[in-house]
Amino acid sequence: MGLADELRKLQELRDAGTLSDAEFAQAKAALLKNPPAESPSPELDSRPRDALGNAAQTWVTFQIVMAVIGLIVGAIFFFGFWLPQWNRMGGP
Repeated sequence: MGLADELRKLQELRDAGTLSDAEFAQAKAALLKNPPAESPSPELDSRPRDALGNAAQTWVTFQIVMAVIGLIVGAIFFFGFWLPQWNRMGGP
C-alpha cells in the first residue's frame, strides 16, 4: 500500500467513528513522518524477458567455440598429417 492508500484508510476509519480526531491526527503525523515503502507498479516491473536475445547469444557463442575447435583440428591435420606427407612426396 502506498502513502495515499494509508491516508485514505485512516480517513475512512475517522469517518466511521473508529478513530477520534486526535487519534487520526496522531496516526497521520506518524504516517507522514515514516511513509511506507511503495512497491513498483506491476506495469513498470513486468519488463519482458529477453529470452530470444539470450538464445541467440548462446547460439553465436556455440558457433564461435565450434569454429575455434575446427581451426585447431584443421591446423593439427595440416601440420601433423598433410604437410609431412606432402614433403615426403617431393613437394617444392
